[in-house]
Amino acid sequence: MSEKKKTTTKKPATKKPAAKKTTTTAKKPAAKTTTAKKTTATKAKTTKPTTAKKPKKAKFVKAQIIGYRRNNRLQTTNQAIAKLIEEYNHKALVGKRFILNFSESDAVASGLVTAVHGQPKNKQVRLRFEKAGMTSHAINQIIEIQL
Repeated sequence: MSEKKKTTTKKPATKKPAAKKTTTTAKKPAAKTTTAKKTTATKAKTTKPTTAKKPKKAKFVKAQIIGYRRNNRLQTTNQAIAKLIEEYNHKALVGKRFILNFSESDAVASGLVTAVHGQPKNKQVRLRFEKAGMTSHAINQIIEIQL
């Protein structure tokens, strides 16, 4: 018989949602006033971004080649170190391609940014040239790193 009592207690559970409905109806007027305030605030926010256009991202970041990657005895001629001229996150450039246009001739050198070099405040990256090594004429030249 105790089982029958439990089933009878479950039947009044249908009355509980009705009680919830009455509580939600009491809360609706308060919600309407808050939504009215929010809509006025969102209207003011939507007018500002529509007038201001977002600046487009640059397609290139400029950097200056400082020199070869080297140690006390050796220098690797197919790798170089470059310092960013423009303000940009240098950690995000790892794996990107770069182009070096020599001003005196039509020669072009290209390669990859392989890693970050030195302390973060210096904004330096390591470069690896694809084909032959870097010539000494490339030192102090400006490269364009593609984004």
